[in-house]
Amino acid sequence: MGNEDLEASTRSHLFSLASGAISPEEASEWALRVMDSDAPELQDERIWTALDRLSGADLMEGPGQYLHGKEDFESWVTEFGSDG
Repeated sequence: MGNEDLEASTRSHLFSLASGAISPEEASEWALRVMDSDAPELQDERIWTALDRLSGADLMEGPGQYLHGKEDFESWVTEFGSDG
């Protein structure tokens, strides 16, 4: 996967998570799969940080209560977009 492809996929997953199109679990599973690959684009700190955030999207604060919510997800989108 090329840097632009991974960057676009990461951005797409961030937007999808923030909009509710995918669940926190789906975002996390995708990010962990990518992070476990040997893609050279993982050396890009901006991409790695976004993947790290996505991988933690499903963390729970308590039973049935996510640690992160829509406001967090939206800030991740903004953060990723402002660094590019």
